[in-house]
Amino acid sequence: MFDAKICIVGGSGYIGFSLAKYLSNHFEVVILDMKRPSEPGGYEYAYCDIRERETIEREIRDVDLVIHGAIVQIPLINEQKRMGYEVNFLGTRNVCDAVDKNPHIKGLILTSSWHTIGEKGLEGVVDEEFGFRPDKVEERARLYALSKIAQECTVRFYDEMSEKIFAVIRMGTVLGEGMPQKTAANIFIENALSGKPITPFSHSMHRPMFYVDLDDIMKAYDAFIRKILGDELKNTGNSSLEHIVNVYNPEPITIYELAEIVRDAVIKYSLEKIIPQIQVVNTGQEMTYEKNENPILTADMQKALRLLNLKGFKHPRESIEQLVKNRMSKCAN
Repeated sequence: MFDAKICIVGGSGYIGFSLAKYLSNHFEVVILDMKRPSEPGGYEYAYCDIRERETIEREIRDVDLVIHGAIVQIPLINEQKRMGYEVNFLGTRNVCDAVDKNPHIKGLILTSSWHTIGEKGLEGVVDEEFGFRPDKVEERARLYALSKIAQECTVRFYDEMSEKIFAVIRMGTVLGEGMPQKTAANIFIENALSGKPITPFSHSMHRPMFYVDLDDIMKAYDAFIRKILGDELKNTGNSSLEHIVNVYNPEPITIYELAEIVRDAVIKYSLEKIIPQIQVVNTGQEMTYEKNENPILTADMQKALRLLNLKGFKHPRESIEQLVKNRMSKCAN
Protein backbone atom coordinates (compact mmCIF):
# COMPACT_ATOMS: atom_id res chain seq x y z
CA MET A 1 0.00 0.00 0.00
CA PHE A 2 1.19 3.50 -0.89
CA ASP A 3 2.24 5.29 2.30
CA ALA A 4 -0.31 8.11 2.12
CA LYS A 5 -3.74 9.05 3.39
CA ILE A 6 -6.40 10.46 1.06
CA CYS A 7 -9.40 12.44 2.30
CA ILE A 8 -12.52 12.52 0.12
CA VAL A 9 -14.79 15.42 1.06
CA GLY A 10 -18.31 14.53 -0.03
CA GLY A 11 -17.24 10.90 -0.32
CA SER A 12 -20.69 9.39 0.17
CA GLY A 13 -21.91 10.52 -3.26
CA TYR A 14 -21.59 8.47 -6.43
CA ILE A 15 -18.17 9.68 -7.60
CA GLY A 16 -16.75 10.15 -4.11
CA PHE A 17 -17.82 6.72 -2.93
CA SER A 18 -16.56 5.07 -6.13
CA LEU A 19 -13.21 6.76 -5.55
CA ALA A 20 -13.16 5.65 -1.90
CA LYS A 21 -13.66 2.01 -2.88
CA TYR A 22 -11.07 2.19 -5.65
CA LEU A 23 -8.40 4.17 -3.83
CA SER A 24 -8.68 2.15 -0.61
CA ASN A 25 -6.89 -0.65 -2.46
CA HIS A 26 -3.80 1.56 -2.66
CA PHE A 27 -4.09 4.24 0.03
CA GLU A 28 -5.54 4.92 3.42
CA VAL A 29 -8.86 6.65 2.73
CA VAL A 30 -11.17 8.72 4.92
CA ILE A 31 -14.60 9.91 3.80
CA LEU A 32 -15.89 13.23 5.13
CA ASP A 33 -19.59 13.75 4.61
CA MET A 34 -22.79 14.61 6.41
CA LYS A 35 -24.21 11.29 5.21
CA ARG A 36 -22.73 7.88 5.96
CA PRO A 37 -21.50 5.78 3.02
CA SER A 38 -24.05 3.27 1.72
CA GLU A 39 -21.88 0.28 2.58
CA PRO A 40 -18.85 -0.54 4.74
CA GLY A 41 -15.40 -0.93 3.24
CA GLY A 42 -11.68 -0.38 3.65
CA TYR A 43 -12.03 3.28 4.55
CA GLU A 44 -12.73 5.49 7.54
CA TYR A 45 -15.74 7.78 7.86
CA ALA A 46 -16.20 11.00 9.81
CA TYR A 47 -19.20 13.31 9.93
CA CYS A 48 -18.33 16.71 8.49
CA ASP A 49 -20.26 19.82 7.50
CA ILE A 50 -17.93 21.86 5.30
CA ARG A 51 -19.67 25.03 6.41
CA GLU A 52 -17.83 24.53 9.72
CA ARG A 53 -14.21 25.47 9.09
CA GLU A 54 -12.85 24.19 12.41
CA THR A 55 -14.37 20.76 11.78
CA ILE A 56 -12.64 20.50 8.41
CA GLU A 57 -9.30 21.57 9.85
CA ARG A 58 -9.58 18.94 12.57
CA GLU A 59 -10.61 16.07 10.29
CA ILE A 60 -7.90 16.63 7.65
CA ARG A 61 -5.04 17.28 10.06
CA ASP A 62 -3.24 14.00 9.26
CA VAL A 63 -4.03 13.47 5.55
CA ASP A 64 -1.67 13.87 2.61
CA LEU A 65 -4.11 14.91 -0.12
CA VAL A 66 -7.75 16.03 -0.32
CA ILE A 67 -10.29 15.29 -3.05
CA HIS A 68 -13.14 17.81 -2.90
CA GLY A 69 -16.42 16.49 -4.30
CA ALA A 70 -19.04 18.04 -2.00
CA ILE A 71 -21.78 20.03 -3.74
CA VAL A 72 -25.51 20.68 -3.35
CA GLN A 73 -26.95 19.35 -6.60
CA ILE A 74 -30.12 19.55 -8.66
CA PRO A 75 -32.97 19.78 -7.64
CA LEU A 76 -32.09 20.71 -4.04
CA ILE A 77 -29.98 23.71 -5.05
CA ASN A 78 -33.02 25.28 -6.73
CA GLU A 79 -35.15 24.65 -3.65
CA GLN A 80 -32.65 25.82 -1.01
CA LYS A 81 -30.50 28.44 -2.71
CA ARG A 82 -28.93 29.85 0.45
CA MET A 83 -27.77 26.41 1.55
CA GLY A 84 -26.42 25.87 -1.96
CA TYR A 85 -24.39 29.06 -1.67
CA GLU A 86 -23.10 28.23 1.81
CA VAL A 87 -22.00 24.71 0.84
CA ASN A 88 -20.90 25.15 -2.77
CA PHE A 89 -19.24 28.56 -2.44
CA LEU A 90 -18.26 29.15 1.19
CA GLY A 91 -17.71 25.46 1.93
CA THR A 92 -15.29 25.13 -0.96
CA ARG A 93 -13.37 28.15 0.29
CA ASN A 94 -13.23 26.55 3.75
CA VAL A 95 -11.82 23.31 2.37
CA CYS A 96 -9.22 25.12 0.24
CA ASP A 97 -8.19 27.31 3.15
CA ALA A 98 -7.81 24.32 5.47
CA VAL A 99 -5.65 22.52 2.88
CA ASP A 100 -3.52 25.61 2.30
CA LYS A 101 -2.83 26.10 6.01
CA ASN A 102 -1.96 22.46 6.76
CA PRO A 103 1.81 21.95 6.25
CA HIS A 104 1.37 18.18 5.91
CA ILE A 105 -1.04 18.22 2.95
CA LYS A 106 0.47 18.34 -0.55
CA GLY A 107 -2.58 19.37 -2.48
CA LEU A 108 -6.24 19.17 -3.45
CA ILE A 109 -8.13 17.85 -6.48
CA LEU A 110 -11.59 19.23 -7.26
CA THR A 111 -14.16 17.01 -8.97
CA SER A 112 -15.53 19.34 -11.63
CA SER A 113 -17.69 18.79 -14.71
CA TRP A 114 -17.75 19.37 -18.44
CA HIS A 115 -21.08 21.15 -17.90
CA THR A 116 -19.17 24.34 -17.03
CA ILE A 117 -18.85 24.90 -20.80
CA GLY A 118 -22.63 25.07 -21.18
CA GLU A 119 -25.09 23.05 -23.22
CA LYS A 120 -26.35 25.32 -26.01
CA GLY A 121 -24.58 26.39 -29.18
CA LEU A 122 -21.52 24.21 -28.63
CA GLU A 123 -19.18 24.08 -31.58
CA GLY A 124 -15.47 23.64 -32.22
CA VAL A 125 -12.73 21.93 -30.24
CA VAL A 126 -13.25 21.63 -26.50
CA ASP A 127 -10.06 21.80 -24.49
CA GLU A 128 -9.07 23.14 -21.09
CA GLU A 129 -9.23 26.73 -22.43
CA PHE A 130 -12.74 26.48 -23.93
CA GLY A 131 -14.22 28.73 -21.23
CA PHE A 132 -17.21 28.96 -18.89
CA ARG A 133 -20.79 29.46 -20.15
CA PRO A 134 -23.20 29.16 -17.20
CA ASP A 135 -26.03 30.95 -19.00
CA LYS A 136 -26.00 28.43 -21.85
CA VAL A 137 -27.72 25.69 -19.85
CA GLU A 138 -31.30 24.74 -19.03
CA GLU A 139 -32.81 26.94 -16.32
CA ARG A 140 -32.96 24.01 -13.88
CA ALA A 141 -29.18 23.55 -14.22
CA ARG A 142 -28.14 27.23 -14.07
CA LEU A 143 -27.34 27.48 -10.34
CA TYR A 144 -25.58 24.12 -10.44
CA ALA A 145 -23.40 25.30 -13.35
CA LEU A 146 -22.62 28.54 -11.52
CA SER A 147 -21.66 26.52 -8.45
CA LYS A 148 -19.30 24.28 -10.39
CA ILE A 149 -17.66 27.33 -11.95
CA ALA A 150 -17.37 29.08 -8.59
CA GLN A 151 -15.76 26.01 -7.04
CA GLU A 152 -13.28 25.76 -9.88
CA CYS A 153 -12.44 29.47 -9.77
CA THR A 154 -11.78 29.21 -6.03
CA VAL A 155 -9.50 26.21 -6.48
CA ARG A 156 -7.67 27.84 -9.39
CA PHE A 157 -7.08 31.02 -7.39
CA TYR A 158 -5.58 29.00 -4.53
CA ASP A 159 -3.37 27.23 -7.07
CA GLU A 160 -1.99 30.61 -8.11
CA MET A 161 -1.29 31.94 -4.61
CA SER A 162 -0.34 28.74 -2.74
CA GLU A 163 2.82 26.67 -2.86
CA LYS A 164 0.65 23.54 -2.90
CA ILE A 165 -1.02 21.94 -5.92
CA PHE A 166 -4.71 22.83 -6.32
CA ALA A 167 -5.96 20.83 -9.28
CA VAL A 168 -9.20 20.26 -11.18
CA ILE A 169 -10.50 17.21 -13.05
CA ARG A 170 -13.40 18.12 -15.33
CA MET A 171 -15.29 14.91 -15.85
CA GLY A 172 -17.69 13.87 -18.54
CA THR A 173 -21.07 12.47 -17.52
CA VAL A 174 -20.00 9.25 -15.83
CA LEU A 175 -21.26 5.85 -17.01
CA GLY A 176 -20.82 3.00 -14.54
CA GLU A 177 -22.44 0.76 -11.97
CA GLY A 178 -24.03 2.69 -9.14
CA MET A 179 -24.65 5.82 -11.24
CA PRO A 180 -27.54 7.95 -9.95
CA GLN A 181 -30.97 6.52 -10.69
CA LYS A 182 -32.26 9.67 -12.38
CA THR A 183 -29.50 9.96 -14.98
CA ALA A 184 -30.67 9.49 -18.57
CA ALA A 185 -28.47 6.42 -19.12
CA ASN A 186 -29.78 4.63 -16.03
CA ILE A 187 -33.43 5.44 -16.81
CA PHE A 188 -33.01 4.28 -20.41
CA ILE A 189 -31.43 0.97 -19.37
CA GLU A 190 -33.96 0.25 -16.62
CA ASN A 191 -36.90 1.03 -18.87
CA ALA A 192 -35.53 -1.03 -21.75
CA LEU A 193 -34.83 -4.10 -19.63
CA SER A 194 -38.29 -3.95 -18.04
CA GLY A 195 -40.06 -3.77 -21.39
CA LYS A 196 -40.90 -0.07 -21.17
CA PRO A 197 -40.14 2.45 -23.94
CA ILE A 198 -36.95 4.52 -23.87
CA THR A 199 -38.06 8.12 -23.48
CA PRO A 200 -35.65 10.94 -24.44
CA PHE A 201 -37.02 14.49 -24.10
CA SER A 202 -37.58 16.31 -27.37
CA HIS A 203 -35.97 19.57 -26.19
CA SER A 204 -32.62 17.97 -25.33
CA MET A 205 -32.40 14.82 -27.42
CA HIS A 206 -30.10 16.35 -30.07
CA ARG A 207 -27.76 18.00 -27.57
CA PRO A 208 -24.20 16.63 -27.77
CA MET A 209 -22.94 15.20 -24.47
CA PHE A 210 -19.47 14.19 -23.32
CA TYR A 211 -19.37 10.89 -21.43
CA VAL A 212 -16.68 9.00 -19.56
CA ASP A 213 -16.47 5.48 -18.22
CA LEU A 214 -16.16 5.10 -14.46
CA ASP A 215 -12.99 3.00 -14.81
CA ASP A 216 -11.29 5.77 -16.81
CA ILE A 217 -12.16 8.28 -14.08
CA MET A 218 -10.68 6.06 -11.39
CA LYS A 219 -7.43 5.72 -13.35
CA ALA A 220 -7.25 9.47 -13.91
CA TYR A 221 -7.58 10.31 -10.22
CA ASP A 222 -5.10 7.63 -9.23
CA ALA A 223 -2.53 9.00 -11.68
CA PHE A 224 -3.07 12.63 -10.60
CA ILE A 225 -2.80 11.71 -6.91
CA ARG A 226 0.48 9.88 -7.43
CA LYS A 227 1.96 12.79 -9.40
CA ILE A 228 1.07 15.27 -6.65
CA LEU A 229 2.27 13.03 -3.82
CA GLY A 230 5.45 12.21 -5.73
CA ASP A 231 6.26 15.91 -6.23
CA GLU A 232 6.18 15.47 -10.01
CA LEU A 233 4.13 18.64 -10.48
CA LYS A 234 5.41 22.12 -9.76
CA ASN A 235 3.42 25.22 -8.93
CA THR A 236 4.82 28.11 -10.91
CA GLY A 237 2.05 30.45 -9.80
CA ASN A 238 1.70 31.94 -13.27
CA SER A 239 -0.81 29.73 -15.07
CA SER A 240 -4.32 29.07 -13.80
CA LEU A 241 -4.72 26.26 -16.36
CA GLU A 242 -1.57 24.44 -15.35
CA HIS A 243 -3.32 21.85 -13.17
CA ILE A 244 -6.69 21.69 -14.96
CA VAL A 245 -7.49 18.62 -17.04
CA ASN A 246 -10.53 17.39 -18.97
CA VAL A 247 -11.25 13.66 -18.70
CA TYR A 248 -13.85 12.21 -21.07
CA ASN A 249 -14.27 10.43 -24.36
CA PRO A 250 -13.44 12.93 -27.11
CA GLU A 251 -16.42 11.96 -29.28
CA PRO A 252 -19.68 13.51 -28.04
CA ILE A 253 -22.98 11.70 -28.54
CA THR A 254 -26.50 13.08 -28.30
CA ILE A 255 -29.18 11.94 -25.87
CA TYR A 256 -31.06 10.35 -28.78
CA GLU A 257 -27.92 8.50 -29.86
CA LEU A 258 -27.56 7.30 -26.26
CA ALA A 259 -31.12 5.96 -26.47
CA GLU A 260 -30.23 4.12 -29.68
CA ILE A 261 -27.10 2.65 -28.08
CA VAL A 262 -29.14 1.36 -25.14
CA ARG A 263 -31.78 -0.08 -27.46
CA ASP A 264 -29.19 -1.86 -29.61
CA ALA A 265 -27.36 -3.26 -26.57
CA VAL A 266 -30.56 -4.67 -25.06
CA ILE A 267 -31.56 -6.26 -28.36
CA LYS A 268 -28.07 -7.73 -28.78
CA TYR A 269 -27.62 -9.21 -25.31
CA SER A 270 -31.21 -10.41 -24.94
CA LEU A 271 -30.76 -12.27 -28.23
CA GLU A 272 -33.64 -10.19 -29.62
CA LYS A 273 -36.03 -11.34 -26.92
CA ILE A 274 -36.38 -7.71 -25.83
CA ILE A 275 -36.82 -5.07 -28.53
CA PRO A 276 -37.29 -1.69 -26.81
CA GLN A 277 -39.10 1.16 -28.53
CA ILE A 278 -37.87 4.76 -28.45
CA GLN A 279 -40.66 7.24 -27.69
CA VAL A 280 -39.73 10.92 -27.68
CA VAL A 281 -41.45 12.93 -24.93
CA ASN A 282 -42.38 16.53 -25.73
CA THR A 283 -42.14 18.65 -22.58
CA GLY A 284 -42.84 21.95 -24.30
CA GLN A 285 -39.39 23.30 -23.44
CA GLU A 286 -37.19 25.22 -25.86
CA MET A 287 -35.02 23.08 -28.11
CA THR A 288 -31.30 23.24 -27.31
CA TYR A 289 -30.41 21.80 -30.71
CA GLU A 290 -32.43 21.13 -33.84
CA LYS A 291 -32.23 17.71 -35.49
CA ASN A 292 -30.37 18.91 -38.57
CA GLU A 293 -28.06 21.32 -36.76
CA ASN A 294 -25.28 18.73 -36.42
CA PRO A 295 -22.72 20.90 -34.58
CA ILE A 296 -19.10 20.19 -35.36
CA LEU A 297 -17.81 19.38 -31.90
CA THR A 298 -14.94 17.33 -30.56
CA ALA A 299 -12.67 17.30 -27.54
CA ASP A 300 -8.90 17.53 -27.43
CA MET A 301 -7.76 14.99 -24.84
CA GLN A 302 -4.03 15.37 -25.38
CA LYS A 303 -3.44 16.99 -22.00
CA ALA A 304 -5.18 14.15 -20.14
CA LEU A 305 -3.27 11.53 -22.11
CA ARG A 306 0.05 13.30 -21.51
CA LEU A 307 -0.36 14.53 -17.93
CA LEU A 308 -2.07 11.44 -16.53
CA ASN A 309 -0.38 8.85 -18.77
CA LEU A 310 -3.74 7.52 -19.93
CA LYS A 311 -3.85 5.21 -22.94
CA GLY A 312 -7.26 6.32 -24.20
CA PHE A 313 -10.92 6.38 -23.25
CA LYS A 314 -13.63 3.78 -23.44
CA HIS A 315 -16.39 4.71 -25.88
CA PRO A 316 -19.87 5.20 -24.36
CA ARG A 317 -21.13 2.29 -26.47
CA GLU A 318 -18.71 -0.05 -24.68
CA SER A 319 -19.75 1.33 -21.30
CA ILE A 320 -23.47 0.90 -22.03
CA GLU A 321 -23.00 -2.62 -23.39
CA GLN A 322 -21.12 -3.62 -20.24
CA LEU A 323 -23.83 -2.15 -18.01
CA VAL A 324 -26.56 -3.96 -19.94
CA LYS A 325 -24.65 -7.26 -19.78
CA ASN A 326 -24.08 -6.90 -16.05
CA ARG A 327 -27.70 -6.10 -15.26
CA MET A 328 -29.03 -8.89 -17.44
CA SER A 329 -26.64 -11.30 -15.72
CA LYS A 330 -27.93 -10.21 -12.30
CA CYS A 331 -31.52 -10.69 -13.42
CA ALA A 332 -30.71 -14.19 -14.68
CA ASN A 333 -29.23 -15.11 -11.31
